[in-house]
Amino acid sequence: MEFAAELQASLQEFTASGIVEVRENGGRIAPFSGMSWEVRGDSAKPLLHLWSEQFNLTRRVIAITDHSDQRLALAVERFGRHKPDRLEFVRREFERGARQISHEQFRDRLVQLLAEQFPDQTVESLVVSADLEHSLSGNYARGILRRGSACVAVLAVPGGESSDVADNSLTFALLWMRGARESSRRGAVTGLRIILPKNACAAVAHRSRHSIQNSPWNSTSTTLNILEKIDPQRAGNLDAWLVPHRESEALLAQARSALDAIVAGAASRYFASCGAIPRSVAALSWPGVRALGQWPCLFRD
Repeated sequence: MEFAAELQASLQEFTASGIVEVRENGGRIAPFSGMSWEVRGDSAKPLLHLWSEQFNLTRRVIAITDHSDQRLALAVERFGRHKPDRLEFVRREFERGARQISHEQFRDRLVQLLAEQFPDQTVESLVVSADLEHSLSGNYARGILRRGSACVAVLAVPGGESSDVADNSLTFALLWMRGARESSRRGAVTGLRIILPKNACAAVAHRSRHSIQNSPWNSTSTTLNILEKIDPQRAGNLDAWLVPHRESEALLAQARSALDAIVAGAASRYFASCGAIPRSVAALSWPGVRALGQWPCLFRD
């Protein structure tokens, strides 16, 4: 039997019944249900095309490396790769929930981000399942990065989680680092890296200054495909900016005609400023009064 015909028959037999999902190099791609496929081209190295509304993949298949009741594994070639990749069809007992799928997709992307951002470190492990024995929640991805004999514990918060999950991440990160230190046999866990969604770092940065002063750590925020290091000394600020003096004077000069009419009766009790509020707003303040208008912006001393 030609290899293309063997591949066609194997796929038809394996996907005929049960719940099947597609994985590439160990990472989940998509459920096979609702997916179309075809085998075409060279009989010795045929092309396998898989597609659905959310997914499209084409690989050249060079061998069937495993065919059992639970798994059909293929060695496939991708353009620009020297070594074959692994494409698998894996049988499952039940369909994964949307949240579990989302967390696993986050884990797969995080592996790539860590490899890109920290090329001198190797991702030794990264999981998203709960570990009830050690009180570790499934809300977080946990892993180990290794560089030589030194390791760094990593805990990451997926996007879309509640603010409580992000705020509590430091507690679970410390639990994870302690467990990693106790179980590590191939090197010392010397640091902790916490990865948080963008704009969810303030509480963790504030607490970390008091709870892990003697432990090396850094926190980063994820936005699209970027990891940005956060300064814990500044992350607790709600906002901060500097307004050049010449801009302050220019803004007050523009507002002077409106200010004069307001302060004419009691000028000594009023103070006009634009240095402690956003640079595009002038403010008029006096003791005991709080009001807010379109212009000027009035606030209490």
